[in-house]
Amino acid sequence: MKGKNYYRKLDYIRVISCIMVLLYHLNILKGGFLAVCTFFALTGYLSCLSALKNDNFSIKKYYKNRISKIYIPLIVVVFITIILVKLIPGIKWLNLRVESLSVLLGYNNFWQLSANLDYFTRHINSPFMHLWYISILMQFELVFPIIFVLLKKINKSISKHISTIVVFILLVVSTFIFYYMSKTQNIMIVYYNTFARSFSIIAGVFLALINHKYNIKLSYVFRKIGSIMFILYTIILTILTIFVSSKSNNYALYMILATFVSLRLIEYAVLEVSRHGRANKLISLLSKCSYEIYLVQYPVIFFIQRLSINSYIKITIIIILTLIISIILNAILSNKKHMIHKIFKYLLIIIVSILGIYILITEKDTKKEMKELESKLNENSKMIEKQNDEYLNALNSEKQQWDEVLKEMENEEAAAAEMVKNLPVVGVGDSVLLGTVDELYKKFPNGYFDGKVSRSIIGAEDLLVSMKNEGKLADTLILALANNGDYSDRVNKHLMEILGDRQIYWVNAVGADDPKFNDNFKEFAKNYSNIHIVDWVSASKDHPEYFYADGIHLKGDGPKAYANTIFDALCDEYLKEYKSKKEDILNKHEQQLKNKIVFYGDELLINSYTYINKKFPKSAFNTKKKYKFENLYNDIKSKIENNTLEYKIVFVLSKDSNISEDEYRKIIELCANYKIYICNLTDKKLNLKSDNVTVIDFYSEIKKHNNYMLSDKKSLSKEGNKALATKLFKEVK
Repeated sequence: MKGKNYYRKLDYIRVISCIMVLLYHLNILKGGFLAVCTFFALTGYLSCLSALKNDNFSIKKYYKNRISKIYIPLIVVVFITIILVKLIPGIKWLNLRVESLSVLLGYNNFWQLSANLDYFTRHINSPFMHLWYISILMQFELVFPIIFVLLKKINKSISKHISTIVVFILLVVSTFIFYYMSKTQNIMIVYYNTFARSFSIIAGVFLALINHKYNIKLSYVFRKIGSIMFILYTIILTILTIFVSSKSNNYALYMILATFVSLRLIEYAVLEVSRHGRANKLISLLSKCSYEIYLVQYPVIFFIQRLSINSYIKITIIIILTLIISIILNAILSNKKHMIHKIFKYLLIIIVSILGIYILITEKDTKKEMKELESKLNENSKMIEKQNDEYLNALNSEKQQWDEVLKEMENEEAAAAEMVKNLPVVGVGDSVLLGTVDELYKKFPNGYFDGKVSRSIIGAEDLLVSMKNEGKLADTLILALANNGDYSDRVNKHLMEILGDRQIYWVNAVGADDPKFNDNFKEFAKNYSNIHIVDWVSASKDHPEYFYADGIHLKGDGPKAYANTIFDALCDEYLKEYKSKKEDILNKHEQQLKNKIVFYGDELLINSYTYINKKFPKSAFNTKKKYKFENLYNDIKSKIENNTLEYKIVFVLSKDSNISEDEYRKIIELCANYKIYICNLTDKKLNLKSDNVTVIDFYSEIKKHNNYMLSDKKSLSKEGNKALATKLFKEVK
């Protein structure tokens, strides 16, 4: 190898690009993905330059070097990540095995394409969303030394210009393919395609060939102002990453421009040569760890994003952890000659590899279950075609049926369900709706449902516009489009412009690409009186058995529950008029409730019931042998929600219930509009100061009278029960 030059400004390029990508993954810098072009160009340049300077270039040594620098850190990060996934409870990662293997074997970009994953949604369902880049890098490093050796031999036998001409042709073709595909293909197909994306790498290779072989240097004037030009191109790249979005129609042109800017940065960076090592220690350290920073940042985001903490604190923690872990990992995996360091390094690699491989081997294969889902979706698609014709016959009679049902209503609640059942509703959705159409048609036999895998709001617009123009769009719509994508208010508003004043029942999503979308759309819906949220998230919360392994699509009783949730939402809306009629009755009932008393208690209350009931003959008693806080809280909450809770609530619980003061406060907060009496039979003083709370101290009575307790020192005797009933009668007004 010739020369020992060190180019300090290449460190700056690495660090700046690394920061841009990290900020993109943290949803801070919307165009940070453009910095990947810089990484690609720099990789091509340095790989080629290193090979050109090595008179004794060896494919074997090249691969050995790349395994040490690229593959070893990759497998350590991958295996540590999957080990942590298994150790930390509550983390679901459906594709752990297949995705990890795709990373380790260097085809993750193709796997993400086959799995229909969208890098630009930046979701946190996987810690390896960013490793498509490493796969393309590995694919390049696999073929580059072979091509280099072949071109070197051709150069010697034919012409020294052959390699330059070939690389130039490859660059032109690759760039053309990339741009052409950007106009004809989905952005992810373009973004993940190895040859299309390799235009940035080939550009770096071409720059290295030109600079080295032909010794083409910048003019004297440009070399004099090299630092200024370097800063200028850095500013241009920064501006691009701040203002350019992946959603731009010209994203391909911006990526080509980012590659060109990167080449200029590299060319100006290598003008400044240092023979005395690195200048800035911090920049040097970050540059040296830039590869590890890229590797670990998304796994760190994957784990930390699940914490319920302030977003700014969360981002700070992610950045700090990413840097610390990267520095430690780089230090451990560096090629130091110290024996203890080598032993520790190889032990780490061996241990995490053994554990990681074991997890991959023993990980449950979900292919069979997913095949079952696919079969179900195909079956339902055929059924949709058959059932949709029947919908059209019912559309014209919608208003007539509605009026007839209204007139014939005697029992509004029962009639509402029947009326909703006969509505010719339109349902448009994604694969979740597609998987439930059989149950939806049972609930809405006159309905028209159209579901499609991976359908988004944007993808549904054309269908809705078409149906609207053909007069097929009913006044009642069911939309299940919350799973795929992260949408702005602009997209939502455009949807509402299409639908007009129709009644829209929007089904929120479990496992949506954008975890904030449900809440965002709920806020958006407040501006429209004709949007009704169908809360499938709450309805399915405690029912993991409803879902396939992906936690999104439905099986077993899931489709039926999904259809019931939608049906009930429509019924609730149509019952509003009925509920209005009941308002006067409910107000009167509320006044009556204020004169009623309900007792909540465990075995202690059961034991005292006959005596207390004599004092409070018209009261309600809710008892369980073992009444824990969770049961008590949920029972009361349920009655509050149903507006059936009596106004005066008396708690008579033994010490075995172990309800703490804080738990009582939660109950008090829940029952803010009720009068609460807490009978304390323990030596723990309850400091519960509130206008609606009275603490009845019966423990002091027990201390005064030894005969109030039985020999078990837990249950009240006959005398104790009588005394308790009398005490309660005096205190409860």
